Amino acid sequence: MNFDKETLQQKIATAREKVGPLIAKAREQVAKLSEKSSTGLDQIIKPKSNATETPSSLTKILTGATGALGEYYFPPELIGGTCPHIPGEEEEIVWNAAAEACDTERVHVVWQTVENKLWYLAVRSGEIASHPNTWCPFASVLPGMKDAVPPPVCYTHYDDESASMMLLTTEGLQIYRGTSLVVRAKAERSAREIGDAPIIELVPDKILQLAPVPWYSVSLFEDRARRVLGAVSVFSALAVASLAFVIWLIASMSLIAAKHDLTETKIRTQNKTTQLMQMSEKLRASPMRDQLAKFTDLNDNLIVLNGLLEVYEIKDNKPRWRAVVPPSVTADRINELGGKNIENTTDGVAIGNAAQIDFEAVAGGKK
Repeated sequence: MNFDKETLQQKIATAREKVGPLIAKAREQVAKLSEKSSTGLDQIIKPKSNATETPSSLTKILTGATGALGEYYFPPELIGGTCPHIPGEEEEIVWNAAAEACDTERVHVVWQTVENKLWYLAVRSGEIASHPNTWCPFASVLPGMKDAVPPPVCYTHYDDESASMMLLTTEGLQIYRGTSLVVRAKAERSAREIGDAPIIELVPDKILQLAPVPWYSVSLFEDRARRVLGAVSVFSALAVASLAFVIWLIASMSLIAAKHDLTETKIRTQNKTTQLMQMSEKLRASPMRDQLAKFTDLNDNLIVLNGLLEVYEIKDNKPRWRAVVPPSVTADRINELGGKNIENTTDGVAIGNAAQIDFEAVAGGKK
């Protein structure tokens, strides 16, 4: 079927106005890709759900393509279909449908949302593993994509070994694969059954004009998520270890400072103790202490003898004293006190220091 060139250009311009920044980014990727490949690609656009156009940056990083897309590839076990559209749950719905159809949880999928339907293609991840960084041209013509033709339409591709066909109707999507003759006959019959729908053969020149769409893998997302979580765990462990080291360093410095203060306090205490001991020794060696001791001994001995100490003085560091004792006190006891008889008084016998007995005369014989 022939297409009006001006109409296609208008559709392309409208699509570019909608995707805006994505096209600029895609052109940068194409510039890088052109150095590695001569395929003549115009842009590389990742399909987005119309209902979920604001994924987080982390999700973009984790779910993005693993590298620049290379050659196109039609997987032999490619499947397709449609699902009801529930905003916000597109990924889960497509993955469940693809996993059930492929009979494995490790699948690669591509989907596009149009109104209330999800149009998707899926293939086992094992098939993509042997053809990394490839893309399927059928994914670029799903309803809602830039290069898509509104259904009903039939897309075919023929190569040397086999042929593939994707039949799009307003109700659903079907994938067929077989020999070239069988697929060609199937395409013509199916096109007539759905109202003479156009049959578009995807030849290499036409394929090179399509916008490549990368496969999306939930298992790849999980692997990347595990790597990100592992990296986060490592950095968290390093941060905790650094924090622990800082705390240990601060505690060590505080302990050293406390020990230093304790050492200074101990030194000051020892110095004060030494000063007190020295003062105590000085007091013990003081002459006044000896004089007080002698006075106390003399007074105690006089009290035992019922005597009375009248005078006690220190002159030229020598004590001299005078006391009165009863007449019954013997001369031996007086000598033990270090005194001798001076005179007899009405109160008793006056005695005094043997070395200092020449007291100044006072009235009544007392000083």
